Order: sequence, then structure tokens, then C-alpha cells
Amino acid sequence: MSHYSYQTKQIHLLRVETGDDLLGAIERFVESQEITTAWLSYLGAVKGASLRYYDQSKLEYGDFQISEPLEVLVGTGNVSLLDGRPFVHTHAVFSDESGRAFGGHVNHGCEVWALEVKIEEYEGESPVRLPHAETGLNLWG
Repeated sequence: MSHYSYQTKQIHLLRVETGDDLLGAIERFVESQEITTAWLSYLGAVKGASLRYYDQSKLEYGDFQISEPLEVLVGTGNVSLLDGRPFVHTHAVFSDESGRAFGGHVNHGCEVWALEVKIEEYEGESPVRLPHAETGLNLWG
């Protein structure tokens, strides 16, 4: 088990512009503010979603698209270091007009309709993502 302990440094609240890429907007903000350790949450709506699902038996991602307006019921994620750079890792649950839910690892290509984001930045040494042989993922060391 890895363990990290932090104090909150700053809380950022942002509204992402309509038409922007959900993941790209968060990545740009994190980079511009030099944030390397944080937890994030968000809600709102997208014009469509681009998601990934990790196949645990094949140890690989599969991408899928949902090409319709969706509510963002909950989005959550974190920021840590991967290859010496800030890395935004986020998952979200979306719903369609009938209330059916879809979710997964958020990929570039989720076009924002309206989105509000909270980024809770922490003080201290950032977790570093390293290759994990058993899962095939880059996990906190």
C-alpha cells in the first residue's frame, strides 16, 4: 500500500467554456497553475462523450463514444505526476434524456455544454505514477 498525507493548499473553482474539451480544459488549467497534486470533481452537461473502459483480462483500454447530449452526474479525478509532468486522471458518470447512465475513464473529445469544476490543490511532494506490472497501468508508486 502506498500512502500520502497532505494539507489543502488552495481550492480552485472554474467554469469551462461551452464547446471546450472537458479533459483538455482541465489539463490546460492545471498546467497554467503548475498544479501537480490535487483532487477534482465536476458536474454539468456535455454535447457528447468520449470514454474509455479498461479490460482487466487484456490489460488494454477500449474507446467508445456517446454522440448525444448528456448530463454529467458526477465527475471525479486527481492530478499527480507521470513522466515528470502533471497528469489529470478522471472518470465520469453521464445520463441521457431517459436517465440511463453511462460512465468510464474520460478521454479527449467530451465537448462541454456547461461545466463547473472544483480542483482541490494540495501542498507536498506529488505522487508519481509508475508502471505496475500486474495491472498494466501507471499507478501511484
